[in-house]
Amino acid sequence: MLYWIQVWRHMHECTKIDIEKRAVMEFISFFETQMDLVISQSKKELDKKNGLNRIQGLKEKKRIDADCIKDAIKIINNNGHSSSSDKTGGKTKKETKSEMHTKENTEVV
Repeated sequence: MLYWIQVWRHMHECTKIDIEKRAVMEFISFFETQMDLVISQSKKELDKKNGLNRIQGLKEKKRIDADCIKDAIKIINNNGHSSSSDKTGGKTKKETKSEMHTKENTEVV
């Protein structure tokens, strides 16, 4: 998929040193594998969005868009863990029993 000469040229411009063709091919092989992962995960993200659209009575999307790709990359980089914030259902700190009992009742009666 990727042309080795373009990748070689870019690597050479970034490093200002010579790059072996085998190194370029190894680099390309790694990123082609990563691209395959992103593509398959983006399809899952599109299916997830369409499922939510069906629930809301909205029209289904036929194409993978930039948001599907961004979400797929986030999921792959987070090893499948949610990157949601606390407000949107992400990980929250739970109070321990000792923390709950040390709070004083400050209500005025």
